[in-house]
Amino acid sequence: MQDRHGSAGYPVDQPTQALRTDHQFVRTLFDRYLNTDNVDVKKQAGPQILMALEMHSRLEETVFYPRVRDTDPSLIGEFEDAHQQVDQMVAQLKTMDEGDPQCDALMQQLCDAVMRHVDTEEQQLFPKVEGAGLDMTALGLEMQAFEASIISGQARAMEQKDMRT
Repeated sequence: MQDRHGSAGYPVDQPTQALRTDHQFVRTLFDRYLNTDNVDVKKQAGPQILMALEMHSRLEETVFYPRVRDTDPSLIGEFEDAHQQVDQMVAQLKTMDEGDPQCDALMQQLCDAVMRHVDTEEQQLFPKVEGAGLDMTALGLEMQAFEASIISGQARAMEQKDMRT
């Protein structure tokens, strides 16, 4: 997303930095959501969190993990399991109203799970990837193309929805 990576665009030669930027974006959204009682803030931040997590997970699962799997196959397997758990919580949250007290509890669980995953990814996987001698620019370009495709698909879906209303 352009708002996460700034106007200069996606850092194609530093794909792990791009993922760290995504992680910080989600941290900020979780902080905004979890540290307010304002329902309007929750109604804005909640869907943003879910959308950002879905997009980030798809990017990692489709492009990043397959390309870096050889650096630590068991750790990648753990991350894929963690993504499934997060995906289940995201799906559940999408059906809930932001004013539901259970929503806040589940959002806190989601935050805890995501932050554990992010910390392990940044502290254990990224250093291995950065030291593995991979063509980081090629990886970054693949990630950029995948993300652009997702954003384009979302824009088309929104246009079609607008035409029906």
